[in-house]
Amino acid sequence: MHALSSRPDPSREAGEDPRVVRFGSEAFTDVLDAIGSDTARGILLSVSRQPLTASEIAARVDTSVQNASYHLDRLTDAGLVEVCDTVYSEKGCEMKLYHAVDTTLELRTLNPEEADR
Repeated sequence: MHALSSRPDPSREAGEDPRVVRFGSEAFTDVLDAIGSDTARGILLSVSRQPLTASEIAARVDTSVQNASYHLDRLTDAGLVEVCDTVYSEKGCEMKLYHAVDTTLELRTLNPEEADR
């Protein structure tokens, strides 16, 4: 474990509306692509519990830091993960803290009447 500064609590407010992503949208494809592997889903689950650095995430999901960073980039691009803070190791190295953005995400298919829009 690194000697980190105090970590933020990026919890969402209770009762917030879920993020809705509709089938056929670019966001829908991005989300499915980003969570398409066991590693990516493990990363998302890890950062939904508490903010973590890439090296902490890699250790938790048993992968390399490079692979964790690859998946973090994809999860960030899909809007599922964000950098919530920067912390410093004992050696003074700057490290990003990642946390899940959505606590509730709905993926919806189109209703027949929506398909005509």
